[in-house]
Amino acid sequence: MRFFAIVLAIQSKTGGNLAEALSNLSSVIRARKMMREKVSALSGEAVASAGIIGSLPPVVILLISLVSPAYMQPMFETQKGHIMLGVGVGVMGLGILVMRKMINFKI
Repeated sequence: MRFFAIVLAIQSKTGGNLAEALSNLSSVIRARKMMREKVSALSGEAVASAGIIGSLPPVVILLISLVSPAYMQPMFETQKGHIMLGVGVGVMGLGILVMRKMINFKI
């Protein structure tokens, strides 16, 4: 509506062909809508990729813990293991924030 009001205001002050101005406006609106849909489709792909990549480390830790608990036991019981888990969670959190910033943007 804002574009329509601007086109009408300009056309009333400058004169000219209203049909041509409205035709150009409709082309611009359609192009913007198509661009918005394209960006939405591409960002949807990125969201799915980010979800898969973000869920891999916890899933791998869970699977290794189920298959071979003794292999993951030092990670949960020692001080070094706790530090490594903390750093890993911090880096994963930072990565998730970066991915969200890359995916979420305005058109």
